[in-house]
Amino acid sequence: MDYVDLIGTPLKSDILLDLFETYDVDVIYSYDRSHENMDDKYTAEIPEMGLAFIFDSSQHLATVFMRFVDHSGFNPFKGIDPRSVTFKSGIEAMEYAKERSIDAKHSEAKHDDFFGAIPEWVKFNFNSFSVHYQFQGGAVEMVTLQVQNA
Repeated sequence: MDYVDLIGTPLKSDILLDLFETYDVDVIYSYDRSHENMDDKYTAEIPEMGLAFIFDSSQHLATVFMRFVDHSGFNPFKGIDPRSVTFKSGIEAMEYAKERSIDAKHSEAKHDDFFGAIPEWVKFNFNSFSVHYQFQGGAVEMVTLQVQNA
């Protein structure tokens, strides 16, 4: 299974159960304690693989955060790892997207009075998911896979 194929996968799917059991992962359940009509969510992390997962209230994978780590353990994923891109900046990512007719949006690094430093990013939009690349120091720092309209 590719990383991208994980988006929308049920929490109790064989692939995720095997992965979480291998890395002794606890899934954390967060509920609407204040009765603010917020959805319940489930989160899990595998720091050894640089992965963090957020599941929606129906226990389907909505978001995967991917950081760069050296990893030599069990990895059930095949195909392209979204972290292994060749572009190193938003401009290069936008050129990549244009060459492949990928709908993309770019934002340069900036400073916000409320949020502080906001790094450069590019978001590739596909039919059912998006891939968000965050840049820092001339390289991709983090990748986020997310179901569309999450």
